[in-house]
Amino acid sequence: MRRLPALAVSGAVALGIAATPALTAPKANKASAAQLAAMAKAVQSSPVAGMNEVPTSNYAVRNGMVYAGSSYWGKVSIASKSDTFQGATAVLVRPAGGSAWTVVDVGTSDTGCWVAPVGVAAAFKLGGATCGIGDGYMAAPQSLKNPTLTGYQLTMRFFNYLNPQNQSKLEAFLADGFLIQRANNTAANKAAYLANHPTYNDAVLRVDNANYGDGLLTVGGVNWQTTVPNTYVPVLYTYAWVDGAWQLLSFARFAPSATLPPPATS
Repeated sequence: MRRLPALAVSGAVALGIAATPALTAPKANKASAAQLAAMAKAVQSSPVAGMNEVPTSNYAVRNGMVYAGSSYWGKVSIASKSDTFQGATAVLVRPAGGSAWTVVDVGTSDTGCWVAPVGVAAAFKLGGATCGIGDGYMAAPQSLKNPTLTGYQLTMRFFNYLNPQNQSKLEAFLADGFLIQRANNTAANKAAYLANHPTYNDAVLRVDNANYGDGLLTVGGVNWQTTVPNTYVPVLYTYAWVDGAWQLLSFARFAPSATLPPPATS
């Protein structure tokens, strides 16, 4: 597979996510009313665990918490209001600092394990020792010297793993709670994506912004392929530091545009 060697970067690199000085005692704060409402909306519309198919009259979303290290991770309790629904916990992420949340895991035990960074899991008290949280767990890096370069390298690794001979590497690279949102408003979880994903040849990424904090790296930019001239696709990738390694947590593709300025390649 041919790759263009140049890293095409434009725009400012935003480093506005505050990193906690240490992960020895991670903390979480009570969500505001607005944050809880936004997380409840995400739960109600999420395909994770089929929540979008459960009548909202069967449950209530309560006890919202937001990670103190950054406001990019949240947790809520899903309280049962019906004999046909079992209560659960949901873990959410807020990509790119917007107001919209995305559910990454729903469950009754070990929720968020191996999906959320271990510091976040510790703050939310998710799974205890079964999440690998303890004196010897490997903390996420507290800073990245160049989030833009790291995001570019991880995304190009993802492109390479999409080739059929790298299927096992792709499976390991995708987080258990992986979710893709496509431009046509369809979505797929990890299993569905592994069963049917594209092969990228000559794919190129322009990084417009990269944000890092507390084990979460969001990368926004534009994809294009040399085989499809003058068509550029805005994208957003979210990478999480899981068990001492990076994994792709979510991937969003937006409507292609033929009017964006041509990305620089050198």
